[in-house]
Amino acid sequence: MGVTVAGCKTVTDRMLYIAAEALANFVTAEELEQGKVFPHISNIREVSHRVAVAVAREAIREGQAKKLRPEQIENLEEYIATKMYYPEYVPLVEKREISI
Repeated sequence: MGVTVAGCKTVTDRMLYIAAEALANFVTAEELEQGKVFPHISNIREVSHRVAVAVAREAIREGQAKKLRPEQIENLEEYIATKMYYPEYVPLVEKREISI
């Protein structure tokens, strides 16, 4: 997501490294003791946000962030949060009570 939001044409090896590092740094000590290498799925939104911000910052550092304006760079964490998908499902069938 950080690459898409930043408008990068390529994903560099350094961006992949930064993404992996951000993911690994989110794993708790307790999870590591249990032999886990990924954070729990319940943290997916926060993990995704942190990885996207880290990758976007690397894209900026590398001069590849073609889509980001200065004010977006200044508030990068908030800007990326606004670009995240929030699933909101509406019911397909309206629930009503029928009386005869």
